[in-house]
Amino acid sequence: MQKPMLYLTAGLLMAWQPLAYAAVATNCTGQQINETFASGASWNLCWTVRPAEGVVLSQVSYKAPNQVARRVLGEAALSQLQVDADDAATGSAFINTDKGLGNTLLTLTNADCTGGTLYASNGRNVLCGVVRSHGYLYKYTTQRQGQFWDLASQSQVGSRNYSVRWRLYENGTIEPSLGVSGQLPVVNATVAQYGWPAMATGKVATGFTAHAMWRLDFDLDTTNGNDVIEEFNSTPSADRLTKVKSMTVLGTETSRLQNPETKRWWRVRDSTTTNGGVGTISYEIVPNDYDESRANSNNQAWLAADIFFTRYNDCEKQAARNTTANGCASDVSQFVNNESINSQDVVVWYKQSYHHLPRSEDSNRIATQWSSFQLLPRDWHARNPF
Repeated sequence: MQKPMLYLTAGLLMAWQPLAYAAVATNCTGQQINETFASGASWNLCWTVRPAEGVVLSQVSYKAPNQVARRVLGEAALSQLQVDADDAATGSAFINTDKGLGNTLLTLTNADCTGGTLYASNGRNVLCGVVRSHGYLYKYTTQRQGQFWDLASQSQVGSRNYSVRWRLYENGTIEPSLGVSGQLPVVNATVAQYGWPAMATGKVATGFTAHAMWRLDFDLDTTNGNDVIEEFNSTPSADRLTKVKSMTVLGTETSRLQNPETKRWWRVRDSTTTNGGVGTISYEIVPNDYDESRANSNNQAWLAADIFFTRYNDCEKQAARNTTANGCASDVSQFVNNESINSQDVVVWYKQSYHHLPRSEDSNRIATQWSSFQLLPRDWHARNPF
């Protein structure tokens, strides 16, 4: 099933600049919010709450200073979250579909959102938006300090708190993050091999792994169906003095692994819209935390790769335990069925796996463990707009 297409004429796109994002509102699911930085750069998006994913962003558009606004994402959410204890005593918990990040959203107060703005859904404040400084945007003969717009929600499932955070940077970078906190899982000291003696009682706190799969429906600029996926590797020579760059277009649905040896990364490129200079616009997927990204659980197929690329299908929402109504597959590994993704509407499924072995400092409130990655504009502009 295809989604409605959004088309803008060149004249309307230019008129869009001072009005910022009037065209996006007509395609908004939920509430429309925006933030403009002192530099004139701005973000505009819509957000809503779904029972499984919690806060879902849509029609996410970015505008650099004195540039036109362009859409980046049609929709983005944390698609599935699975948590496993190291002793395997309790089995896997699929947070999104067993409990629901939306069903367990906490009501936020001013203390949760110091200096920011609280946004409400169904009469409850569930999303905090605040602008923060992050240090140098650049520094050479001149310098500029940068900012980002931090959007965060909190869900509490049993003794765990899950923070889902989106950082939208002034320079167009997007950083999805998952934070895990709460109380330590405790077992008897006789099974110390599965944890750490972090409790004053002498009991052992069990290690655990959180597997998060993000669903990112890229809709660059004004048209949904012209995405191109490119994979880049920089392969070192035998003497390791040089690195040769290679690029491969991924033409059909596929899953891929990270490769630190070749510094592998991917980008989603628009096949038609140029930056007015050296190339067509794109967003680069910047992997983080590689050393733990390959952690698998129970040999499940949906966790066997670091990233999946699929053609848009409206019923494919959860990376695992997806509803199979209307013939839809049950997980992202089955979504991959050799359909073309060359100049199509592409969905990126990005996996993060984080293992935590508790320490005494986690007793009895786990210090929030953050895991994140970045989406970086590449050739979005002909030059640095700042």
